[in-house]
Amino acid sequence: MKNLSIHFASEIRRTGTLESTPQRLVVELSRCLHLGGAPAYELEQRMEQVSQQVGVPAHFFSTPTSLFVTFDDDQDSTRLIRVSPVAVNLAMLAELYALYDDISEGRLGVQDAWDRLQVIKQTNYEYPLVLSVLAYGMASAGVGVIIGGSQTVVLAAGLIGLVIGCLSLFCEWRRFPEHLNNVLGGFVATALASLIQWFYPAATIETTLLAGLIFLVPGLQFTVSINELATQNLASGTARMAGALTTFLTIIFGVVMGYGVAKTFFVNTPVDASPAMGVGWGMLLLVPLAISFRILFRARRRDGIWMLLSICIAYGTVVSADVFLDPPAAAWTAALAVGIASNLFARVKNQPASIMLMPGLLLLVPGSMGFSGVSAIMIHENLSGGVRTVATMLLVAVSIVAGLLVANVIMPTEKQMRGLAGSEPLVDLEGEGGSGG
Repeated sequence: MKNLSIHFASEIRRTGTLESTPQRLVVELSRCLHLGGAPAYELEQRMEQVSQQVGVPAHFFSTPTSLFVTFDDDQDSTRLIRVSPVAVNLAMLAELYALYDDISEGRLGVQDAWDRLQVIKQTNYEYPLVLSVLAYGMASAGVGVIIGGSQTVVLAAGLIGLVIGCLSLFCEWRRFPEHLNNVLGGFVATALASLIQWFYPAATIETTLLAGLIFLVPGLQFTVSINELATQNLASGTARMAGALTTFLTIIFGVVMGYGVAKTFFVNTPVDASPAMGVGWGMLLLVPLAISFRILFRARRRDGIWMLLSICIAYGTVVSADVFLDPPAAAWTAALAVGIASNLFARVKNQPASIMLMPGLLLLVPGSMGFSGVSAIMIHENLSGGVRTVATMLLVAVSIVAGLLVANVIMPTEKQMRGLAGSEPLVDLEGEGGSGG
């Protein structure tokens, strides 16, 4: 991923890029922020500040699949921008936040900002295909250790993660619907887990499946939806929660289908209780886990150390707190620690807090509990145990969001503290601004 600068933007303008207007800049920047993975409460707040700064105040309404923009000078019409949900892209988000800062501080005019935005859009943030597949395997193996799997479970989860990575990238390349990928992933993972348990009884199917499907289970999406609801973004939060629940059900459908096929061909064997690999192995695997998260979240290479720090804080805090507290309280404590560290990083380094926040949250989000609970209901016909696990998932999700909200009070980011009072709007009547004149 190449570095971006105003020099590249000036080159694009000299070679004939389209001139921009303040309205066009605002609409396109909001669309790119949405594609980068910015949640509704951040996107709306930041874009209102940008639109005020460039002299075209506007109001924004964001949902997971669309954006509504209404400019104050044209309140009789509202622009609808249809946006398809995509994977998180932390590198793109960091560059967009840097552009936002330059616009808000008046360092870029409208045309220069537009040119730089085109460079950001044209930059390839993807890692090589082989690295992406390996990242799925490393992430599944690392999560297998963290959730208490044995050595056999960890190896099996890593293998399943590699297969799921190949399947996900193939479905993305062929532009298959996302829910088809979820169904196929659940089916293939269950079939493989059953086959592995048939040969190696120490590999429990539930733990192996949970680790192997960790990047398909929408625990992070579910937690973000709770956060949006807590910040009064009701439409976006409700839509995102509905999407997360649909993803849960499609994965479980694939798992049930795979389990039914596996029972036909494989005789159930008793599971040998093998000891978990322990906290020490979990600490050792945090480094490859951070590398895999950096690749799968499409983060910049230099952000890897901060993602590792976030994972260490999350894992160390939740393991320590779990000794004295119940799961919701331990999740609240860990979320508070990760939230404070992320906001401090954002203030000191002037970077998006998401760079540290998302990797840490991925170890805390209760998607695994939801998966286990629904699996218990649909596969093992354990209604009471499954409902209890799902209820615990909801409580843990609320605890995580509560920890993040308290962290924003204790250590707010600079952008949360500052307003636009007293800032002069940057009106660029010529279509040229900043150093581009």
